[in-house]
Amino acid sequence: MSWLNILLFAAGLLTTFFLVGCGSGQSPDQLVSVKQENETNQVAQVAILKDSEGKIEPLLSLQSDTNSDSVSLEATFDPLAESDSDEESVDDILKQLNSIKLEDGSGINLGDPDKVADLLGEGNDLINAGNINGALVKYEEALKYADGGEDPDVRFNMGIAYKAKGEPDKAVAEYRKAIELAPEYSEAHNNLGNLLKDQKKFDEAIYHFDASIKIFPENPSTHNNLGTVHAMKGEISEAVNHFAKAIRIQPTYFDARQNLGFAYMQQGELVAAEREFSQAVEMAMGGMAFEQKRLEAAKARLASGLNPQDRKATEIEISSAAKAGRIAANKYNRAMSDLQRVRAGLSKLAQP
Repeated sequence: MSWLNILLFAAGLLTTFFLVGCGSGQSPDQLVSVKQENETNQVAQVAILKDSEGKIEPLLSLQSDTNSDSVSLEATFDPLAESDSDEESVDDILKQLNSIKLEDGSGINLGDPDKVADLLGEGNDLINAGNINGALVKYEEALKYADGGEDPDVRFNMGIAYKAKGEPDKAVAEYRKAIELAPEYSEAHNNLGNLLKDQKKFDEAIYHFDASIKIFPENPSTHNNLGTVHAMKGEISEAVNHFAKAIRIQPTYFDARQNLGFAYMQQGELVAAEREFSQAVEMAMGGMAFEQKRLEAAKARLASGLNPQDRKATEIEISSAAKAGRIAANKYNRAMSDLQRVRAGLSKLAQP
């Protein structure tokens, strides 16, 4: 039996199974396909479509990209017609179909999304462990399993890796690629905007921050970033607007609160600046108190006697709380210094 006959026979049997097993509850536009991979890079897709009258029309396509000349065959037949041969069982034919690598009919590999996700996770773990080069190897490998050899999330993570590695130009290229693949990728627009800001390409940075906000209007970080660029350009009113939006979305946003205080200072609005710096000081004090309690609680658990696994987790908690406490203390010192400067300025203005 020739390959074409085998495949046509399989499609007919699968169609009959579909009629019996699925019943009348199927959507008129439902597409059923079988996908597997091997090393032949051949393509096979069996699909069953319902036309507007409810008649079953099986569609079979076969395409190969093993050489430069692609071959495609299409055939339709009556699924109720008797086969002229029963040499092979349905299971045998399905095994043969399952040994053929599927594509979408255009010669583009449909990829393995589970493998891509696994490799992304492995790469992220390596980045968190400080192994940037190892992470990039995983991301490059993930692209080999991606649909069409590309994936916006992989490109996005490669941008993060290259930035962490100190190669901003490569990071910019990866974020641009992610946006090309997924124009609505808000985080990619935001991260690209930050890199462009650092490169003093302010107008292009603003373009990407604006694009990010249009996609995700309630992201406080992007509003803070956009406000920073406007401030660097001397556009203080625009900066105030976006810092204020960031705070409205997230009232505990320390950096946005402090940035708003600086913007008010540049406008000569010292009373407003004092208000923002005062709140920043209170937030930093609250952060210090919280981390101190977390640190003391973790130390108490450690002193109570723990098994090795819990002891290791508690030691990590102690280290984390101590680090967060130092960060909160630094924020407090900065905010208090800024508050004292503003109050000194207000005192001078109050003098006759």
